Amino acid sequence: MSDNSLPRLSRFFIIFVCILQGFLTYISHHSSSGSLLLQPSTFLYWQALLLVLPLVFAFTIVRLKDRFLWQNLAICLLVILLTTTWVYWNVEGVDNVSQYDGVVVPYLCSLCVLVFIALPWLQTRIKNKQWNVSYATIYDHLCINAITVILTLLLIILFWGILWLCVELFKQLNIHFFHHLFFRNNLFIYTINGFLIGVGIRTCRLQTHLMKALRNLLTIMVKGLLPVLSFVALIFITTLPFVGLNALSSAWSPSALLMTMVVLLITATNIVYKSGLKVQPYPTPVRFMVNASLLVLPLYAGLALYAISIRVNEYGWTPVRVWGYLVIIMSVLFSCSYAIAVTRSRRTWLHPLGMINRVLLPGCVALLILANTPLIDPYRISVNDQMNRYLASKVDADNLDLSLLRFKTGKRGQEALMFLYQDASFISNTQRKQRLEKIMAEHNRWEVNRAVDDLKDIHPKLTLDYVQKKLVLAKNTLKPEAAWWAILQSNPQVDIDLCLRDSDVCIINSLDLNQDGIYEYLLCHIERGSDISCHVFAKQGEEWKNIGHAYFPPKTVNVAYFERALREGNVKTRHKPWLDAEVGHEPVKIYYPEAE
Repeated sequence: MSDNSLPRLSRFFIIFVCILQGFLTYISHHSSSGSLLLQPSTFLYWQALLLVLPLVFAFTIVRLKDRFLWQNLAICLLVILLTTTWVYWNVEGVDNVSQYDGVVVPYLCSLCVLVFIALPWLQTRIKNKQWNVSYATIYDHLCINAITVILTLLLIILFWGILWLCVELFKQLNIHFFHHLFFRNNLFIYTINGFLIGVGIRTCRLQTHLMKALRNLLTIMVKGLLPVLSFVALIFITTLPFVGLNALSSAWSPSALLMTMVVLLITATNIVYKSGLKVQPYPTPVRFMVNASLLVLPLYAGLALYAISIRVNEYGWTPVRVWGYLVIIMSVLFSCSYAIAVTRSRRTWLHPLGMINRVLLPGCVALLILANTPLIDPYRISVNDQMNRYLASKVDADNLDLSLLRFKTGKRGQEALMFLYQDASFISNTQRKQRLEKIMAEHNRWEVNRAVDDLKDIHPKLTLDYVQKKLVLAKNTLKPEAAWWAILQSNPQVDIDLCLRDSDVCIINSLDLNQDGIYEYLLCHIERGSDISCHVFAKQGEEWKNIGHAYFPPKTVNVAYFERALREGNVKTRHKPWLDAEVGHEPVKIYYPEAE
């Protein structure tokens, strides 16, 4: 059943604005580098504006002439301009994409969360012409918005799934036109996604009765799951004293798991709370168990705070830890408030919960805005802390996280790397200076196998001669020809940088593995405490190729004996007792894992 209160013109503009969002996003990502959209000073603004304003418009519009609609958009515009200006300052002058994305992607994600939390107030302001409305109204919008997002994403997945099926069917007929049309045409991809977003939002806004039915169905399902979640929360917290907090401190990241429990309990409680205002939602024993789980929520938040404090004390602040700390702080406020709500509820279950949420949810919005301003800047906090720990000798120079400074902290991290490059104490170690110069030359955080020749201008020692000196030739092994060294430097399966570390050793042996009278080369990399890897290089025609490899952990061999045997050239071929087969003239490769 449709809600016809949304005028036809507004329905049209919902879809039109979303299509325009997709089209402008395509233009901003694919226009020429000299255009206005792709100027470094404007591109980030376009990204933020195109992400937020069309969605706020589509979710809140009732009538185009409504002044509250345009006031809401103006408020959003002001917030975007203020926060984006600061974020742009953080990435101004950075010289690689990963360094830019390390700051911008978290910012855009925080904008999405901010808009999702703020939307109910923007919607009620248009509908009720005021900011101050009941929590029931806020909850209705929040829940329906969440369902709208889920259904719209499902629509997008199903649509592209159908197009993929179409493409695969026509591929069977050797027709590739649809593949290029649907999956190689960026204009089509961006605009059709915008159209689907508009259709999803428009449909959900019109089908109000259906959305309420889905919300009620969700409430019934969560109502059955909340006691289970509460039981898990209680048995964990009662088991913890017998195990001790050391079990948490030894875990890699317990804060994330603890916060997941807090968020799930808070969310589930809010969904059930809507149905529990007038009548008690559970029998008395079950309700006591749910209430008890809410009373121990501050313990979960406190444990998460304790766990992340240990990580900060050991390794210092990083942007991820700053964001995590802000989330935990909000969870502490929610948890303590919900525990108070349990103690103050007499006749009505969790009666103060509505008032609590009306205060804390806007607080989340304010915190997200502040986190993208100079007041709470994760990148300033992280870089200053990491550098202060280094200068105070709390962290060894060899253990300083250069990758964090290079790719995740914007221009402050870049400035910190330049400081280290001019620090005589840091660059006094040749290997450390080489590692710093290497990471300063990388353009993304996944670039772990740069060709050594690319670094000649940065470090004179990183030449072919230097690599040849670092690799060990086994006894009676002739030095490989230049073509072999060239393929070694550019082979994606062999990380030659590992061989340049002082703690590792790479040994070259020559042996005839296929009994054709021509030697192949066996290159073995030995790293203490990590996997041992060996690669086989054979000359096929005029080109050397990596044709085989072996990996095994050090615990499977005597590492010292293994290294000594390699250095002495004590390497021989070994015939396999189980052979392959040939059916007619067709070779059949047979693997014998049990026999080996």
